[in-house]
Amino acid sequence: MVSQDQFLKDFKELLSTNDDISMDTDLLEIDVWDSYSAVSFLSMISEKYGIEAEPFTVAEAIFVEDLYHIVES
Repeated sequence: MVSQDQFLKDFKELLSTNDDISMDTDLLEIDVWDSYSAVSFLSMISEKYGIEAEPFTVAEAIFVEDLYHIVES
């Protein structure tokens, strides 16, 4: 299982941002979070963590923590 710190590091790297992002950050507050980022997130968790997730699980996410729960489960 990936730690929250590692997840946040990988997530920020995916988004190519140095913004302050935490588990309770609302995804809508992240300027670079869009549909392309969501697809890239699915690709990242598949490659880095070996996790296959359904796109609707990412679409339903509200906070960064919701994305982490996808990886965690």
